[in-house]
Amino acid sequence: MTSVPTCDLYLRLSDLRTEEAFDKRIAKLRALADAIGWEVFRVVIENDMTPSRDGKVRPASAFKRRKIKTPSGRVELRVVRPGFREVLDDITTGRVNGLLAEDLDRTVHDPRDLEDLLDACEMTGASARSLTGSLTLTNGGTEAERSMARVMVAMANKASADTARRVADGRERNWGESYQGGPRPFGFVAATDTDKHHRTLLMVPDEAEIIRNAATDILDRGISLKAILRELRENNVPTSRGGQWNGRTLKQVLTKPAVAGLAVHKGKLKPAPWPAILERDVWERLCEKLNNPPAEANRGNEPKHLLTGIGKCGICNDGTTVKANGSGTLRGKKGYQCEKVAHIHRNIEHVDAAVEVLIIGYIDLYAKDRLKPPTRKGIDVSALRAEAKRLRERKATQIRMHALGDLTDDELTTGMRTIRDRLSVVEAQIHASSEPDPIAEFRDKPAEAVWKSLTLPRKRAVIKFLADVTFLPTSRRGPGFDPDSLSIVWRHQQ
Repeated sequence: MTSVPTCDLYLRLSDLRTEEAFDKRIAKLRALADAIGWEVFRVVIENDMTPSRDGKVRPASAFKRRKIKTPSGRVELRVVRPGFREVLDDITTGRVNGLLAEDLDRTVHDPRDLEDLLDACEMTGASARSLTGSLTLTNGGTEAERSMARVMVAMANKASADTARRVADGRERNWGESYQGGPRPFGFVAATDTDKHHRTLLMVPDEAEIIRNAATDILDRGISLKAILRELRENNVPTSRGGQWNGRTLKQVLTKPAVAGLAVHKGKLKPAPWPAILERDVWERLCEKLNNPPAEANRGNEPKHLLTGIGKCGICNDGTTVKANGSGTLRGKKGYQCEKVAHIHRNIEHVDAAVEVLIIGYIDLYAKDRLKPPTRKGIDVSALRAEAKRLRERKATQIRMHALGDLTDDELTTGMRTIRDRLSVVEAQIHASSEPDPIAEFRDKPAEAVWKSLTLPRKRAVIKFLADVTFLPTSRRGPGFDPDSLSIVWRHQQ
């Protein structure tokens, strides 16, 4: 051991901040080190919330544990506290023989972590101090110091558990009756003139319209989540926190129960006191689609060209699609080529123009009278949705009555079965009556004008619905586009 004790300064916060937020606190610890004659080896700052790869800030949960090697050599499960583990490593390896912290409960909150610290100090004869005096271990710690630390950590751990229990009980009591707080959900803002236990949300019209349009794009227009994400970014639409959208955030917004007027607790849903942006059946179909995306939904970024990933290579003839190359091999212009082998090169501008002419002509011939979903007479969707809402409310009421002892187990079972059976029929009718019109924009309108007004993702969706496009070997040489090198087979023959 050195003649002058060497120590680590350890600081911890429960939220993400920059190092500047610690300056004054570090200065206090340095002053304590000077006062007791300790030399500072390094400063270890632990933020319980850390930035991840996608830029989001995520908490280091008190229950997220992993296997670590303790100072005694055993492999145990511990809460992930990298900074705290670094301090223990410094002590056990002899790099330092002291620890300075602000308080015992800002150093350890779990009795198992405390035992690791006590073991490290006892094995090496290290000391520990805190600004408040709650942490005192001298040359490995006396029995009195160790016992006092154990008692205080146990009390702090119990207080933390009691707080967590009270918060959980409060959330369960107010579930479905009050907004539980937290970050503002996109599409809503918390009402300010409500009672503490009857809080609600107010709809933000512009944001709600974005959610409705996104749901319609995904469910009815065949537009991908990535295409919607790109549009939001290009239009500089901020998230509810003012940041930039990413795929994870957008999916969370669209599948959040709040947008369907629902409150969630431990995975269960209940009608909430705020208005719904999406009808429940629409939201459920949206969740199902986003939680079970097709395989091609995970293929890189959203394409920037009309036929990327849609047109097929006629030479491979095995379903291989084409991609856009950026090498400028076609006299300085971009071209489509096979994803596997570069044995097809087609000028993008020429191919897109030819396909668009054929698509527009086909729609002009058939869109006015055909390709419409079947009409289902006698189905009142509004009435069905109102009935579904009443059935869910009756379901919740029966569960509440059973909990109060007003219904027996048999009565609850019979009632729930009846409600569940009827609800299944109603939801099936709603779903059947909601089959989208695949080319609704073109009804009774000139196809060319409508086509020019569509976004690229919507054009791609229309092409995928109407036709199979195949790139064939060209039958002639020389400049110009060979129309015979392009095959279009209509999916819906008339």
